[in-house]
Amino acid sequence: MTALLHLTNDWYLNIDKGMTNLIAFLDLAKAFDAVSRSILLKKLELYGLKGATLDWFISYLSNRQQQCVVEGCVSKPQLTSCGVPQGSILGPLLFLSSR
Repeated sequence: MTALLHLTNDWYLNIDKGMTNLIAFLDLAKAFDAVSRSILLKKLELYGLKGATLDWFISYLSNRQQQCVVEGCVSKPQLTSCGVPQGSILGPLLFLSSR
């Protein structure tokens, strides 16, 4: 049973008992875009990263570009000034490190 199916079942049982359900859904997709890279890099330094390792993270987060595709039309690539890469293995780890 998936988590959502399990929760939905619990909600229906609560409703049958006359109880009220309070549900909050969080969309963290935009949060990944809001990470300050300078603050993240300072925190990585505080965690003990230095030298070539820190330089690698600086390089990984620098000069990143994004573009949009809408109905087949592709925008020009634009440099991003904040955020961590979504869809990468490091993205969630860097996001959590920035908090």
